[in-house]
Order: sequence, then structure tokens, then C-alpha cells
Amino acid sequence: MASLISVVEGPIILIGVFYTSRFTSPEKEGGEFNEKVGPDLILIELNLHVLKQYHDAPTAGHYGEEGTYHKIAQRYYWSVMRSSNIDYVKKCPEFARYKSSNLKPAGLLRTPVKSQRFETLSIDLLGPLTEGTSGKRWIFFVKDCATRWVELYALKIATAHECATTIVQEIFLRYGIPRRLMSDNGPQFISAVLQKVCFILKIEQCLTPVYHPQENAVERKHRDLKPELGILVGNEHDSWEENLPCIRFAINTHKYETTSCSPAFLQFDRELRTIDDIVNDLASVIENDNFVPEITQYLKRFSELSSEIRDRIEKKQHQRKQQFDRRRRPLYFSPGDKVWLTTHPVSKAHSKITAKFVPKRDGAYLILTQKSPSTYVMSRVYSPDEPLGTYHVSALHHVESRDTQPVSPIKKRG
Repeated sequence: MASLISVVEGPIILIGVFYTSRFTSPEKEGGEFNEKVGPDLILIELNLHVLKQYHDAPTAGHYGEEGTYHKIAQRYYWSVMRSSNIDYVKKCPEFARYKSSNLKPAGLLRTPVKSQRFETLSIDLLGPLTEGTSGKRWIFFVKDCATRWVELYALKIATAHECATTIVQEIFLRYGIPRRLMSDNGPQFISAVLQKVCFILKIEQCLTPVYHPQENAVERKHRDLKPELGILVGNEHDSWEENLPCIRFAINTHKYETTSCSPAFLQFDRELRTIDDIVNDLASVIENDNFVPEITQYLKRFSELSSEIRDRIEKKQHQRKQQFDRRRRPLYFSPGDKVWLTTHPVSKAHSKITAKFVPKRDGAYLILTQKSPSTYVMSRVYSPDEPLGTYHVSALHHVESRDTQPVSPIKKRG
């Protein structure tokens, strides 16, 4: 006991006894124990009171495990002080809601390889843009995930009926009915109209996780389309509709590093002819009278090339996955787990709400099912039969705190 007192000064919790009297070390008192003031005996359960005082109080600041521990260690001691301090901080709901995390984002990269043309389509909307000459303000994207072939359609209004009509008349009746249709959680895509179309035609509708647009392959095209449109329209921002066919042609004839081919070649087994091809190759086309043997050899070469392209895609995606996963960490949940959900607050001056002061996470919510290796369907704790939407694992965090209720409950998505 003397050796402990020589290390710890101030009030001490020791072996189930709470000493509020001040002791001085034997070294300072010539090795003798100072008993001028009798100790007050209090049960060890009061360590919870100490933890609240040095973590929850306004002057404590809700610091992390080390910060809280060092504050307490300057004045108190008990046998499991560090472990109880770690457990208390982890279970603090306010700490979990507001504090930032220094961990790598969760969720490893998934790299599915689509080989069948127009089997999986990805759709999205861009707009509203400046009203064009025909009164249209939206661009409707359709991308084939296997060949990277893109279709662009100008729409006057971005309603569910317009999107469903366009994709049925312009895509399904031209290229055939796909097996899967991928989109975000926009109101046009989660509407009853498009859901009914997918149900009747037996198309699997795949919605991306909420606030995780990276899952939608067509989102990458936005980065290409915006500067290309800006270059072509210049200062005439209402002329974007006239330039849309040129940009579509450029996208579909561009050679991709991943496939080493253009979308046009993968779609039609040949490159699209350009003005330059007409000028330089017209004579050879006219003089060529050995069409059948050449086309047979050509098709045989394309059959071999298809296998090479698939191997190349898998190799490139493996390289990207390795690079991506270096900055990520694996995180998994099971149905029934309680989780915090990352919030995306917006400042509202009229409501006196500042986004910087809104919790970074809210909950607790319940894992209902696992939809894929990195996505989960969520529900409220008190109504587990009602799914709220699909969320990526990077937006989820384990709940280790006491029972809590969401401050701002999320709305149902999808």
C-alpha cells in the first residue's frame, strides 16, 4: 500500500474503498504514513460518478479514451480504471454521434465483370440545364455496363413517366430487354411506374446504396460529359441539345484503357466509320471482291479477342481493387446488429440550424438483411419489418452505447 501511495497522490480509489482524504507519499514524509485526517469510506461504484464528471460534464469536453483517462489518473485510481474508462467512452452516445473517426473508410472494392452485352444497364439524369431551343432541360443517360456503350436523350421534364417511356421505346425495343437495371434512389427511379415496368418485364431493379453514387457505373460519365459540353457550347449555354449527338459519338468511339477497345467495337464488332475512313478507304472497299473469306477470318479473330478482353478487364479491375483497398478496411455486420448511420446535414438559416453542429452519426438503427458483401438493408429498431433503404458499409458504425433513439429519424428510401 505504501508503494502505491508513493506513486499516486490525491484522492485514491483502492480495493473497493474510496479515499477522499489527501495522502502524501512516504518519501515526502520521511517514509511515514500521514494519518492526520481520517478517510471517508465510499463504495467502489462511485467510479461511475467520477467517469461522468470527467467525460460528460461541460468542462470535460467529451474527450476520447486517453484524454479522459489522464484527467482521472491525476486524481483517482482503482484496479480496472483503464478498462472501465475505455468501456465508458465507447458507450457514450454523444461521443459516438459527434466525434470524428481517424479510421480508414470501411468497405472493400467490388469488381464484378459483366460479359453479356445489354444484360446490365445503368441509368441516370443530369440537370436541370439551361432550356434548349426545343424547351428541353434534362439529359437522360443509359449505359451498357459490359460494352460501355452510352445513349443520351434530351428530355423536357424529368418525370417517372418520361424516363420509363424513353427507356422502353428507345432501349428495350431496340437492343432488347436487359436482366438488370441499375439506378440511384431518385424519385423517378423508385416510382411505381418504373417498378411496374421492371416487374412486368421481369427485370431486376438494382438501387445504389443511399448517399453512395459510386455504385452506379453511369456516374463516371458525368465527369466526361460536363467539360465536353462546356467546350462545345462556349457562351451559348442553350445550345447543348444540338451538340449532344457529337458527344455521344465521341464517347462511343473512344478507346478504353480497361478493355483496350471502344464501346462501338464491342457493340458492333467493328469500329464506326468516320469521314477520314470514307476518304482513305473508299477505293479498297470498292475493289474488294473477296468479302466472305475475309469476314469469316474477321469473326474468328473477334471471337478470340472477346476472351482476351475479358481477361484484360479482370486484370485491370484486380489492379484497381488492390490500389483501392489500401485505403479501406473490411467491416461486416450481421442481421440484428445495431448501428450508427452517417448523417448528411444541411445548414438552414431560417431554422437556425448549422450543419457543423449537427451530429455526424445518428441511431441506433437495425441491420435487417445483407444485400451484398458491402451493402445492408436498414430498419428502425422498434419496427424491424419496415425496410428504410439500402446503405453502404462505409456509412455504418457499430453501436456500443446504451439504448438510444435517433435524433433525426431517416426517411424510407427505395
